[in-house]
Amino acid sequence: MFYCRDQKIEFMKVLKIAIIVFVSLVFCSCKKNAPAVNSIIVKIDSTPLPGTADRIDTIKVMAYNVLSYGDLCQGPTTSLDNYFRIVVQYAAPDLMSCEKINAFPFTPGATGNLADEILLNVLDSVSLNTYNYAAPTNATNLDKMSVLFYNKQKLTYVSTEDLLSLGSDFDFYKFYYNDINLAITRDTTFFYALVCHTQSGSSSLERDYQDSTTISILREKFAYFPNLIIMGDFNTTGSYEKGYQSIINSNDSTTKMNDPPYFPDQLVKYPGDWNTFPYYVASYLTTSTRSLPNLPNSCGTSGGGKGWYDHIFISPWLVNGKNYMKYVAGSYKSVGNDGSRLGVSINSDVPVINNSAPSNVIDALFQFSDKYPAMLNLVVKANRNAISPKDP
Repeated sequence: MFYCRDQKIEFMKVLKIAIIVFVSLVFCSCKKNAPAVNSIIVKIDSTPLPGTADRIDTIKVMAYNVLSYGDLCQGPTTSLDNYFRIVVQYAAPDLMSCEKINAFPFTPGATGNLADEILLNVLDSVSLNTYNYAAPTNATNLDKMSVLFYNKQKLTYVSTEDLLSLGSDFDFYKFYYNDINLAITRDTTFFYALVCHTQSGSSSLERDYQDSTTISILREKFAYFPNLIIMGDFNTTGSYEKGYQSIINSNDSTTKMNDPPYFPDQLVKYPGDWNTFPYYVASYLTTSTRSLPNLPNSCGTSGGGKGWYDHIFISPWLVNGKNYMKYVAGSYKSVGNDGSRLGVSINSDVPVINNSAPSNVIDALFQFSDKYPAMLNLVVKANRNAISPKDP
C-alpha cells in the first residue's frame, strides 16, 4: 500500500513538471511572435522594471520661426549657430519645430543640408548624440521649409506624411515614446505632430483654407484625436479668423484642439484680437523680438511685441492625460517674454529689465530671430502593465 502511494506521488510530480514545461513553451512562442510596438496588446508581464513603478518623464515641445535661417540675410550660419546654441541649451527642447528655414537638399550628409548644420553644430554641441531630425518634405518647392528635431533618447521617429502642399508643406509626423518598460510590456504610446507655417498678411483667406483643410484631413484620419499637437507659425491676427476657429471648434468634442492659455489654463478668455489689443495677451506675444527695422539687421519684422502668431495646440487626450501623456498645466509660454515687451525689443530695459531668462539668452533670442519661441511641457508616465486605450 505504501509502495502504491509512492508511485502515485512520483506520477504527480512528473505530470506537474510536464504541465509547467508546456505552458512555458506556449508563453515563449507567443512572446516571440508579439509585435514590436502596439498601442493596445494582450498583457505579457505586469511586473515593471526595478525602480520604474512611478517613472515620470517630461517632453518639452518648442515651435520656433527661425527667420530664414541659412539665406545669409542675417549673416553666416556659423554666427547664427552660436546664438541658436545658447537658446537650445537654455530651453532644452525634446521636440522642436523650426519653421522658415531656407530650402535645402535634405538628403542626410548632402552639401548644404541645413538640418545637418543645426544637428551637428547646434544640437550636438549642446548634448552629443541626443538629437535627430525627422524626414522633411518640400513638395511645394518653395524657398522656405520646416524641419522637426527630436530627442531620440525619449522619442522614436516612425514616419512623415505631407498632408497639404499649398503655400508651404504641412507635414504630419508620427513618433512613439521610448518607454523604459517597453522591452517587457511591448506597449507604449504613440505621439503625433503637425507642423504648420501658414500664409502671412492682413488677408486670412489662404491661411483659413490651409488651417481648415489640414484639420479636416486629420478628422478624416482619426475617429478621435490621439496624443496630438499642431504647432508652428500660424500668422493669425485673432481668434475670430476662420482657420483658427476650425482648429479649436468641432461638432465632436474629441476632435477639437485646445490653445493652452485659453484652455485648459484659462488665463485668458476668448475672443482675442491680438493685433488690435495685444496687451490682453502680452505674455504670449511672439512677434517681434526687435523694435527697430535695422537692429541687429534689416531682416524680419520690427515694432517689438505686437502679435501672437506662433501657437502650440493640444488634443483632448493631452489635456486629460488619456494615454500616459499629459499637458503640464501652466507650462505654456513664449520663451523670453516677460509680459512687458509691448512695442519694445526683448532686450530693452524700458519699461523694465527683462529678467525672464539669463541676459545671454535674451541677447541670443534678439540676435537669432524676430520671433519668440512658443513652448510647453508634457509629462509622460511609464506604462507598467501593457494596458492602454486603443489608438484611433
